[in-house]
Amino acid sequence: MGSGDRKDSSDRRARQRAREPLTTEEILELGSSLTEVFRAIREMHERKRVAKYIKYPPLPSVFSESIVIAATSTLFGSIWTACFGGALCDLILRATGDPDEKRVEVKATGRHAFQELKEKDLQADFLVWLRFGRRFETGSGPIEVAILEAPGRYIAKPRRLDVNRFEAIRGVVDNQKLFRFDSLEDLLSGRTSKATPSSRQ
Repeated sequence: MGSGDRKDSSDRRARQRAREPLTTEEILELGSSLTEVFRAIREMHERKRVAKYIKYPPLPSVFSESIVIAATSTLFGSIWTACFGGALCDLILRATGDPDEKRVEVKATGRHAFQELKEKDLQADFLVWLRFGRRFETGSGPIEVAILEAPGRYIAKPRRLDVNRFEAIRGVVDNQKLFRFDSLEDLLSGRTSKATPSSRQ
């Protein structure tokens, strides 16, 4: 590795350290705040016909990425740790004793579960898709986390997908790892209600 490569690597690590993930307490607090916002919009939709033009906000990337960082050992295994990836990717994944780094892209969706997969997502080593369903609108409900290694192997080009279209792609259901959690607290603590390497049961 040349001096220029070492400098690039150290610069990237410095940028990664400069951005700190949310703590578990902050994740839970932000999740509760999102529920309040979604519930207020839903109630307004029910009270006022024209309020249908008010859209639910996107889920903050720092929220979904911090969740994956906090739950890395549950989602990938106890030897793995994760940190922010800076301009390279959403997260960098490292295994104990292994100098190689894995690039992770993180997606998060609510009830409509539409997600746009870009070229950067398809080039990642892992795609992690957090699916919250109606949890933020109702205050409860399961959370699914789908992990697909080498997504570009199955998805040839960038496209917009919902869960059904994603799982209809040949090879995805058989090769994704799917977790199901009853709550955000369970996700963060590693208490899964289901973890399967293939489709939902």
